[in-house]
Amino acid sequence: MTRSDAERNRRILLNAAAEALAENPGASIAQVARTAGLARATVYRHFRTRQDLLEAMRAEALVSAAEAIAGSRLDEGDPLDALRRAVDALASHGVRFRALLVEGAELDPTFLQGRAEVLAPLHEVVRRGQKAGLIRPELPAQWVVTAMAALLAAGVRTLASGTDHRTVANLIFETLTDGVGTHP
Repeated sequence: MTRSDAERNRRILLNAAAEALAENPGASIAQVARTAGLARATVYRHFRTRQDLLEAMRAEALVSAAEAIAGSRLDEGDPLDALRRAVDALASHGVRFRALLVEGAELDPTFLQGRAEVLAPLHEVVRRGQKAGLIRPELPAQWVVTAMAALLAAGVRTLASGTDHRTVANLIFETLTDGVGTHP
């Protein structure tokens, strides 16, 4: 098997794992192999255990989130618009990795450290929003980003599989920016 075939199979397996685990968070390696249309032995050549597969998916989720943030044009326009673009992009990718949240990825210290690094560019967006009077200045930027991450995790975890990511993104953004109280 050539290196490009191996990489293609790995990509197919990670996509199939995301799909199989979205349908059934307890999906086995055999179910992932069936979803991928590959032999179970092929899965085991890439991932010795289900845990290894989940770790690879966590790494892919962080890369995907970093790409989503990078593509969100954080330096353009109003800081709240930049945050909305980031939330929308992250929700889009997050729905794909919903099974990781069900599996408890946000409890893994290594994953949390990686997530903090990926979300770090959003701190500057929050500070810009504070300077512009759009975000409460007494709230630490890290707190706002952490709250956003928690809302993303909750939104992606609790909404039904197949829910449009824009629905998730709107709920997250509205809760983040407006809170849950009524405003007279």
